Amino acid sequence: MIQFKNVTATYTSSAGIFDLSFEIPKGEIVFLMGPTGSGKSTVLRTIYKEINIEKGKIILDGEDITRIKKRQVPFLRRKIGMIFQDFKLIPDRSVYENIALPLRILGEKSKLIKKEVYEICEKVGLKDKEKVYPRHLSGGEQQRVSIARALIKKPRIILADEPTGNLDPVISDDILDIMEIATENGAAVLMATHNFPLIQPRKKRFIELNKGLKVN
Repeated sequence: MIQFKNVTATYTSSAGIFDLSFEIPKGEIVFLMGPTGSGKSTVLRTIYKEINIEKGKIILDGEDITRIKKRQVPFLRRKIGMIFQDFKLIPDRSVYENIALPLRILGEKSKLIKKEVYEICEKVGLKDKEKVYPRHLSGGEQQRVSIARALIKKPRIILADEPTGNLDPVISDDILDIMEIATENGAAVLMATHNFPLIQPRKKRFIELNKGLKVN
């Protein structure tokens, strides 16, 4: 589902990722570990086509995305759910409107959107919060909105950049539960984190980076 083949992507001569190879099949969650500056976010941004790679290949869902044209990027991103550490919610839109946005972009009908939004809100613990605006939500609730927005289009690939970074341990654990539910539907999940104590009890595979290199 996600394949890196000897990928190098740099933004200075000594910062980036170097000759990185790994594979994540569908239905698996894999954690991308490492300290700040180790290259975790760079990996996610190359998949999301925010950063171009200099060497190697990236294959998503059987498609080589290494050299796709700019006009193809929006179509690629339709199969990716991206979860950001800083949420990136639209402040003057309700929870409902924030979560519904990907389906509106896809041109889905209002009746279907309403059904899907209410279903995902219940699944991520936001029932009865649909009309609330982001400024009235806690940090944990805002992150749940971000996750719901990423999951609502049923993406085949989910990328999460430190989604539990500013949250307490109980809420963080709940969010990992939600991410694992997505794998049950066949999604491949790659989550960047530096919080090893949080993920260690789950006994999942992790890829460790240090200064852009994979640690064996």
